[in-house]
Amino acid sequence: MRGRARRWLIALGLALALAGCAAVITQSSESRQAADFTFYYSAALLVRDGDAAAAYDQSALQAAIKQVAPESAVDRRLPFNLPLAAVLPLVPLTLLPLELAFRAWQLISLGLLVLALLLLARSYPLGRGSFGLGLLAILASVPLWSVITEAQLTPLLLLGGVLVLSAAGRDLPWAAFAGGLLLAVKPHFLPAYLLILLAARHRRSLLAAIAGGALMLMSPLAAGGVPVLAAMIRNALSTNGLVPIRLSEAWIGLVAAFVPGAATQVSLVLYLLALLLLAVVAIRRADTMLAPFAAIALWVGMLASPHVLPHDLLLLAIPGWLAIWLYREGRLPSPLIGLLLVDLALLLDSRGIGFVLGPIVMTAAAAWAFWRFRQRADRLASQHKAVAA
Repeated sequence: MRGRARRWLIALGLALALAGCAAVITQSSESRQAADFTFYYSAALLVRDGDAAAAYDQSALQAAIKQVAPESAVDRRLPFNLPLAAVLPLVPLTLLPLELAFRAWQLISLGLLVLALLLLARSYPLGRGSFGLGLLAILASVPLWSVITEAQLTPLLLLGGVLVLSAAGRDLPWAAFAGGLLLAVKPHFLPAYLLILLAARHRRSLLAAIAGGALMLMSPLAAGGVPVLAAMIRNALSTNGLVPIRLSEAWIGLVAAFVPGAATQVSLVLYLLALLLLAVVAIRRADTMLAPFAAIALWVGMLASPHVLPHDLLLLAIPGWLAIWLYREGRLPSPLIGLLLVDLALLLDSRGIGFVLGPIVMTAAAAWAFWRFRQRADRLASQHKAVAA
């Protein structure tokens, strides 16, 4: 990239990052109390009080929310639908008032983000200064703004994804186990990472990631056995009925308008078909294609997921980093314009334009990258054949 273009991109990144910081700093107390963190904090409070099963009981959860945030405008119809172990990191924070715990988790989230980027840069180095530029790019992204203003748990998933990717590169069962454990906080994002381990032919790491994910998903059993696990599943299935699926930053967000009565069923079909296609590719792929497969699998896996909100898209930092690594390797043109357009689309979606633009731009960016990657791969293959002849 030329010097002038690089300076303009850095200036744009700084401007967007400062805008995000301003949104976080000026966030009102009412907005913080209405954030998703209130649900997680209230569930963690019930765990601390020794009544973990009550987190999945709507009346008990509402009572806990009323206790910690009596004036909150949070939608109390929404259930707690995560595995019980997902809120264990927040249990110590319940010793603090809600507002202070909110700010503490924001700082912890930024620390997790930095750790994830350091591990990603170690597995796929981009050269001098890349860590700082990568951090700036994420700070300038709309998904991170959403994560921080909601005090979401997504940084745990990002760290989990990076750990699985590290395991795919070097066959590290311990990293795969920890990554699977963290990704199963929102289990619909885990299968795409398991397929990367399958593609890498690392059986031990694949089994370790499955074990970690199973441990997270089965954690409600410790609170009261099968009935509590069933309550978690029931709450998870009911969430799409309360959060408009047309707001999803995935393919189903576009399709929902055409199948309003069957959006959930269609989303599951799309999800399973995408995973099946990726599984076929993972089984048939060549060992030299791990990074390209990982990038497209994570991008398509996100688009096909049945429930994707803006804060979930922080996970796109991983395939975005891989795309830039492929560019540095000469196997892909610069993906920066595509990534910028995705962020712009998400910014427009955050203003409410009547339909979701993000999935359209993300699909176009993925299609363009795949097409250009195949072009370069075919050209390199032709050159190798000519040299061999």
